[in-house]
Amino acid sequence: MKLMADSDTTPLADGASQNWISLALMVVVGGIALASLYMGFKEYGDNNLETAFMYILIGVSGFVAIGFSFFRGQPMAKSSQAKESSKEVDVVTTLECPQCNLKRVRAFKPGDYIFKKDEPCTRCEGNMIITRINARKEQKKKD
Repeated sequence: MKLMADSDTTPLADGASQNWISLALMVVVGGIALASLYMGFKEYGDNNLETAFMYILIGVSGFVAIGFSFFRGQPMAKSSQAKESSKEVDVVTTLECPQCNLKRVRAFKPGDYIFKKDEPCTRCEGNMIITRINARKEQKKKD
């Protein structure tokens, strides 16, 4: 059975222009947040607590939105490395007979789990038990 190590996603063709738009929006939101915080502290000094609270809430919300947008995505270099490193992996199951110690390796089947009594032994007709499930390493080709 073949499994994909990473997802098969592709970045947008025009990702660079989206980065500039996002940066411009963050600068605008940051400016509004700073102005709101300034107005909030100014209103707090004038003892207008309700208005001050609303301005400060808007300012803090703006900075939270900027922080979220910084940390929500993954860098472009990381996504391109993931695309290059997406390799198919062979998953294999190792079976052992507890009576005659015969070992056999076969391809993984859905429903396999460790210590499952799986199929009859070809040597002694006992039940073979699954002892390992692992990925087979890819052998490097020599040029």
